[in-house]
Parts: sequence; C-alpha cells; structure tokens
Amino acid sequence: MDKVGLAFIGIGLYMVFTLIIGYWASRRVKGLADYIVAGRRLGYLLTYGTILATWFGTGLALGGASMAYSYGYRGVIMDPIGAGLCIILFGLFFAGILRRKGYMTVSDFFRDRYGGGMELASAVVQTIAYMGWMASLLLSFGTIFKVFLGLPYTYGLLLGTIVTVAYTTLGGMWSVAVTDFFQSMLLITGIIILLPFVISAAGGLGVVGSKIPLSDFSILPENNWGYLGYVGLLGASFYISSWLVQGIGSLSCQDLVQRALSAKNEKVSKYSSIAAGITYVLLGLVPATIGIFGRLIVPNLSNPDEILPTLGLKLLPTIPFVIFSIGLLAALMSSADSAMLIPSTMIVNNILPKIRPGTSEKTKLLLGRILVPIITVISLLIAFYGKTIYFLMNLSWELILMVQGIPFILGLYWRRATKQGAYASIAVNLTVWIALILLTLPATIAVEGELDWAIWDSIYIAAVPALAAGTIAFIIVSLPTSRKYE
Repeated sequence: MDKVGLAFIGIGLYMVFTLIIGYWASRRVKGLADYIVAGRRLGYLLTYGTILATWFGTGLALGGASMAYSYGYRGVIMDPIGAGLCIILFGLFFAGILRRKGYMTVSDFFRDRYGGGMELASAVVQTIAYMGWMASLLLSFGTIFKVFLGLPYTYGLLLGTIVTVAYTTLGGMWSVAVTDFFQSMLLITGIIILLPFVISAAGGLGVVGSKIPLSDFSILPENNWGYLGYVGLLGASFYISSWLVQGIGSLSCQDLVQRALSAKNEKVSKYSSIAAGITYVLLGLVPATIGIFGRLIVPNLSNPDEILPTLGLKLLPTIPFVIFSIGLLAALMSSADSAMLIPSTMIVNNILPKIRPGTSEKTKLLLGRILVPIITVISLLIAFYGKTIYFLMNLSWELILMVQGIPFILGLYWRRATKQGAYASIAVNLTVWIALILLTLPATIAVEGELDWAIWDSIYIAAVPALAAGTIAFIIVSLPTSRKYE
C-alpha cells in the first residue's frame, strides 16, 4: 500500500478516536459549566495543551507557510509572532483576574463591568467573528484532503466538518480540551519532522544568503516603512496593525478566555497561558521557515496555501508522511472545534437570557448542543465564498478588536472606565475604520491590482488610526461619567 493509502487509514482511525473521546466526554457533562468551561477542573497539562492546540492550528500551519512563501517572516508578523505575544500578555495580566471572578464567557465580564448592553454587543460580535474564523478553518479541510488523499475539495471539507461537529456537540469543552492535547502534539511532531527534509531538498542551510536573501528572515520593515508592497504612511499603518490586530485584539477573544476560565485555579490559568505563548512563537515559526525554503523546491506555486501539504506529499517517506498528514488534520480539528463551540456558547449564555429570561440550565445545555451543527452549516456556506485562508481568519480578530478591545483592557485596569466610554469607543472605532478603508482603497488597488486583495489590505491599514481615535474617545467620554469600579 502506498503512503497516501496509509495516510487515509491513519486519518480514518484518528477520526474514530475523536468520536470515542466525544462520547466519553459527553458522560462528564452534567450542566452548562461542564459544557462551556469543563467544570473549571483543567490542570496545567490540559490547559496548556488546549491553549496551544486551539491557536496552533492549520490556519497557522497552512496560512503561515503560505504567507512566508510569498513574503518571508514579515508575512507572519500577525501570526504567530503577534498572536504569541498576545497569549503571553494574556497570561501575565489577564488570565488570573478573569479566572478569579468565575466567569463562563468574556461577555460575562462586559455585563459585570458595563451592563447588559455591552454584554450583548460582545456576544453578537464574537458570534459573528467566530463564524468567520470557522469558515476559514473549514476551507482547510478541503485543502488537506484534496492534496493528501486526492478527494474532491468539497468532499474533504464536508467529511472533516461532520466528524468535528459530532465530537464537539457531544462533549463540549471536555471533548475540546482532551482532544486538543493529542492534536497539538501530533501537529508539532509532524511539522518538526518535515523541516529537515525541506531544508535538505532546498540545498541545505547554505542557500541562506545566496538563493534565499537574509531579509526573508527579518521582521523589521524595509526602507521607508516598506511592508508587503506598501511604503510610507500606508506601509507603517499596515506594519503596526499587523502587530496589533492579534497582539492586542485577541486578548479578549473567547477561545483564549474560555481556556483561562476552564483552569482549576488562577495559578494554572496564568502560567499555562504564558508557557503556551512562548511555545507558540517558537514552534509557529517552523511552518514559516518551511514556506521560505519551499519556494526553492516548488517555485511559482499557483496557490501558496497548498505549499505545506505539497511539500509533505513530495518529500516525506511513508511513516513520517502518515504522522504529518494526521497531525495537520488533528490541528485543524483542534481549532475548528473551538470555533464551533463558541457561537453556541455565546447565544445560550449571553444572548438567550436577554430574549427569554429564566430559561433553565437544562434547556440552555440542550440548545447549545443543537446550535453547534446549525451554526456550522452557516459557516460552511461562508467558507465556500472565502478567498484566502489567512486573511479571512485574521479579519475575525479585527472585528473583535474594534468592538471590545479597548473596553476590555481599560475596563480591567482603569477604574474610571464607563459604559458611555465603551459605547463611544465602538462608535468612533467603526466610523473611522470604515471611512479609512474607503479612503485608502484606491491606493491599495493600485498596489494589488485587484479588488479582493486590496480590500483586505485596506482593512488592516485602517486599523491603527481607528484604534487610536477610539481610545481617545473612550477616555474623554469616561472621565466626566466615571464611577469607581471594584
């Protein structure tokens, strides 16, 4: 049997394994807290593993290799560098505080700090954003099955989606946490195995400085703030935004907060987050490095999103290839299960009580499970219209940043923050952001040559001045309306 056939068997067995875990986890779910935050009983290893696995997924592996293939390390400043910094900052300054307060979602914090209006705004934007993230992840199912196993893109997308929906619906956060640990180890092993094969096939480390310019390994902007094809003010805004969108914007994301809230105590929450962040940055540069060297092996690839699976199929012997293919699929599932769980969590925990107060916990748990496949189908439809895995994923974080990034950070550490200031920051952020997207669009079209990519670039370039304006608005409005927050 060839290595593709063995990989198919390995992937099939792994999918069965995840379904068994889902069934086991379902028997531990006795109430809503078990389903959403695993009963707040996760120790160091599971907390560390689920944080790392949720973020270290195929969005990073496929998308990061793709961006580095095109732009070098500058292309992955958003993720893993900015994202890893976010996890570390979260562990240092936020994880312990949130765990101590005993919330189940980040929207609970906004209700406690600013009232029901901000809770609802947070829950709605996170539901929308995670559906967008889920859409980007579902695209990767099709890519993996198409390149590795030769399945039609749509069939692979549907197969991976159905299995992930099944175990997530059954066990909730318990399923997610336990499978995440195994999934992260599989992907890390697979990518580390691939790296030396890629470097050797490209001609060894000696090609750095000759065939591969040293600038490909720099994260600094080029002359005159040159960054991803832009210079001057546009380049500076794009560069700074690439750090901030995930570096700050993801601090209040439910997938990260949910894991901190699932830890058994504050100490576990804090130190597991810091360790996961450091690991994420170090290991996250491995697929980026593979993408850079892969340019010499598969030049002029029409779809850079396929560079990582293409190299695995081309270079790896049978057993390493099987491990690598299972690892990629496992990592995708580890991120997709979180994206599937979060919208239903937000709806039953933070949106439903606004519509039907007094809904029983049993009803919420049942509805949460029903919503997982429904929301996934909607995201699946979104996925068919997604153009690029990496940017679709990161757009989700920018939406969260614009709505709740500033109120979250200042709300935890500035006692004079008010709901009026929070609403003002949202209004100013969105107004300035949309206006600057439209204003910069002609310039980005001139660089990219097509509207699709130009829109993505304008979305990022507009983020920095919008965020600055929103912060100023938050402070100015909060000062005269402040009250002490305990």
